Amino acid sequence: MPPDDAASSRAGTAGSPGRAGRPFIGVYFECCRVYARIYRQPNEKEYRGRCPSCLRAVRVRVGPEGTDARLFRAS
Repeated sequence: MPPDDAASSRAGTAGSPGRAGRPFIGVYFECCRVYARIYRQPNEKEYRGRCPSCLRAVRVRVGPEGTDARLFRAS
C-alpha cells in the first residue's frame, strides 16, 4: 500500500524539511522542563525559537565548523 501523501508531507526528521519545508532541531528547555522543535527560515543561518512555557528566547547559529547534533539543552 503506498504511503499517504498527506501523512508523508507532515513527517519530517531532525534537520530535514518538515511540514512547512523548514529544517528543525529539538531543544529541551531546562527552565520549564519542556521540549520543543526550533525551526530555521530557509534563508537564515540560525535557528530561533522560544520556550513554549515561559517564552525564554534561544538562538542556535549554523556554521561550517558546527556539530551534527540535532538535540540540544537550553539552560
